[in-house]
Amino acid sequence: MFEYQLKKSTRRKTVAIKVHSHKVTVYAPHFVAKKHIDTWLFDKQEWVAEQLKKQSSIDDTKQYPFKSKKISVFSEMIYLRLEPGQYSKVTSYDEHLLITISPRVKNDFQKYQQLLETYLKEQLIAYIEMRLAYFCTLMGEELPNDLKIGVYKRKWGSCNSKRELTFNLHLIGAPYHAIDYVIVHELAHLKYLNHSKAFWQRVETFFPDYKTSSNWLKQNGMSLQWVF
Repeated sequence: MFEYQLKKSTRRKTVAIKVHSHKVTVYAPHFVAKKHIDTWLFDKQEWVAEQLKKQSSIDDTKQYPFKSKKISVFSEMIYLRLEPGQYSKVTSYDEHLLITISPRVKNDFQKYQQLLETYLKEQLIAYIEMRLAYFCTLMGEELPNDLKIGVYKRKWGSCNSKRELTFNLHLIGAPYHAIDYVIVHELAHLKYLNHSKAFWQRVETFFPDYKTSSNWLKQNGMSLQWVF
């Protein structure tokens, strides 16, 4: 006979079983004796065992991809691992990112994605802010009015007339020289909101080997787009 938690209620009129989180809970009317409940449950053993087995199978399938997944961070391969923990957080060590999920979280996968994106965004913003300060000084530009990070399929960055810059989160997987190229490219747009000859001359002046980085992104860009 399996272990279970019994919950009685004055409002309930029938006996019911719930299998959740590898635990069995039995709901019963307050007037039903436990020995009668045990007798009734004896015939339900096979069904309960099957439900517990299904839950274990689902958990194994759900967690396996996380344990084997890896992602590029500044052109270095980082291994991801998901484990249950007291708190939901990301911890970096050696060449690994440990993502722990609190037992209070209902959707593990959604929380995993949220934590990973937040961590990667913080890393990319920290680098871009540092390089923006350097290149703005070099190019005689004031810092942009706003900096945003998003996920895009067709662009690495953008600049508008409000001096707002946007960068693709997938750049986190690129080497530093490729990210620097995109930064200089967008800063050049602060002066020329087009791809004119003057624009490309400005890019080349402050990033002479820009074609190498541009070609690298064209050839390897698709590999930087991860799928959860």
